[in-house]
Amino acid sequence: MSSKRSAPPTPGSSEKKRKVLSLAEKIDVLAVIDSGLGWSATGKKFGLHEATVRTIWKTREKIRQSVRESADVSSKVASVSRRDPLLEKMEKILNRWISEQVDQRKSNMDGVAIREKARSIYDHLAEKEPSGSSLPRVYCQPWVVP
Repeated sequence: MSSKRSAPPTPGSSEKKRKVLSLAEKIDVLAVIDSGLGWSATGKKFGLHEATVRTIWKTREKIRQSVRESADVSSKVASVSRRDPLLEKMEKILNRWISEQVDQRKSNMDGVAIREKARSIYDHLAEKEPSGSSLPRVYCQPWVVP
C-alpha cells in the first residue's frame, strides 16, 4: 500500500521563493493604484497577491519617504526603523567616499581605514549639528561588530 503523504520538498524544487520588490517596482505599483486600478487587478498586472498590493498601499508614505531621501530606487528594502539621522547622513557620505576610493583604485582600503573615516565624518557632522544625535557613541575593537 502506498503512502498518502507526498515526499518532503527537496531544496531547489518547486518551493515558491519569496519575491522582494525594489523601491522602483513599489512606486510603479503605487502609480497604477493611484490611476484607479483595483487591488486584485493591480496584483495580476504585477504578478503579486492582492494582500501584497494592499501592504504596499498601506506603507506608501514610508516607501515614498525612502525615495525622497535619495535612497537608491533599485534598493530592495525601505528602511522603516527609527535611526539616528546623523548616522544615516554619515553612511551616505561614507558610501560616496568608498566609491571614490574604489574608483581611484586606492590599495589601503581596509576595515580600519573605513571605520576611521566613518568616525571622522560622524564627528564632523556632530559638530555641525550638536543636538542632532541622541544615540551614544560606540567605539569597539576592530574585530567586534556592534
